[in-house]
Amino acid sequence: MNIQLLVSGISMGVVYGLIAMGMVLIFRSVGIMNFAQGEFLMFGGYFCYTCNQILHIPIIPSLILASLMMGAVGVLFMRTSYWPLRRAQTKAIIVSAMGASIALKEGARLIWGAIPVSVDKVADGNVNLSGAVIQWQNVAIIGIAAVLMVLVYLLLEKTFIGNIMQATAQDQYMSSLTGVPVIVSIGLTFGVSAMITGIGGGLLAPIFFLNNTMGTVAGAKAFAAIVIGGFGSVPGAIIGGLIVGLVEAFGGAYISTTYQLVLIYVALVLVLMVRPQGIFGEKIQEKA
Repeated sequence: MNIQLLVSGISMGVVYGLIAMGMVLIFRSVGIMNFAQGEFLMFGGYFCYTCNQILHIPIIPSLILASLMMGAVGVLFMRTSYWPLRRAQTKAIIVSAMGASIALKEGARLIWGAIPVSVDKVADGNVNLSGAVIQWQNVAIIGIAAVLMVLVYLLLEKTFIGNIMQATAQDQYMSSLTGVPVIVSIGLTFGVSAMITGIGGGLLAPIFFLNNTMGTVAGAKAFAAIVIGGFGSVPGAIIGGLIVGLVEAFGGAYISTTYQLVLIYVALVLVLMVRPQGIFGEKIQEKA
């Protein structure tokens, strides 16, 4: 059972890591937490459902199409919820993101209805490993998430577009003086963030039925992963997501599924007691 819980926890953890990584990319770019990121997961799952179950497109192309659609949603979200308020107070932008979260949630209910739906699995069947029965879907989730994380790393660290995105994240004003199109760079950041998060929704759909409220809980767990890993750290988001996934899996099995969210926040508090800035966070000091 422990092997099954380990694989299940890692598969859920990498999805939380994808959501958290998307939130960190936006945080590094514009300095705010996007509390609508969980709804990106939900919308990505519904786009995948539309392609796979309604248009009868195979699951892998459906995931790719859903990701591209979510890229457009991310750019639209940036133009409507962030860009008009970019010079306003941070709390105004956060409230705008929370309002967009409600709009996305209710929009999904109006478009797809309130009845839970599902999509085809990327990999069907099970594998027996030392007596443990492991779903191939969980293995596929881990593999696809790992590929996405590597691709995001290569985009940020090895490409000209990634350099532009990072320069804008460090200093928007100086980047504009050097000719960097700031609005394009921020739009790309929001688009990439929505794309990687949206794929997570399509990957989770065969395991947990899609509904318009699934993004709220997933977003809360991803935020816990960010705090555990350290604000602004992409590796921290991934490690934090894995910790959250493992705590959820083992805590649900050995204690109670009712208190999974409570156990996650207990783990968060314990980490912050030992390392207040998070695992990969850096201490911030201010001169008196």
